[in-house]
Amino acid sequence: MTLQRVDEVNLEALLLAAAAGAEPGETMPAVPGPPGWTAQRRSAFRSYHRDRFGGLDAPPAELTFAVMVNTEPVGVARLARSDAQHALEAGLWLTREARGRGVGGDVLRLLRMEAARAGASVVLAETTRDNIAALRLLRAGGATLATPGTEGHVRAKLPVADAR
Repeated sequence: MTLQRVDEVNLEALLLAAAAGAEPGETMPAVPGPPGWTAQRRSAFRSYHRDRFGGLDAPPAELTFAVMVNTEPVGVARLARSDAQHALEAGLWLTREARGRGVGGDVLRLLRMEAARAGASVVLAETTRDNIAALRLLRAGGATLATPGTEGHVRAKLPVADAR
């Protein structure tokens, strides 16, 4: 399993993986219209990722990676600038076929290493109290979890120093 910067070379394969193995709302912000991977959503997916080609030093200050198993994309991992000093926010989605196979733990470890290379000392993540798989992943990665807020959001904090 490797992380590969999202670019024009892998973007179409990533879109095909997303359309075959994830719901649009799992992969990008909501797009109005009928459900499913419409032409409008496919276009929005491409635009969303192209807007992030500049990495952490260009707006929207986000670095995105295709999650690759062998030569196949199975999801996207991201690091984004955070309001917290020396922190980057992590995000991840995986295709249904890649879930529950240990890919998430490997991704989290590699994201922490990327965060360290970018000068961060902490990786932050947020999920809901009902997302048992994400909470399990974060706990296994050594995250400190905050008590869910009134909206059910759980915040996680992971140091990058022990990401080996």
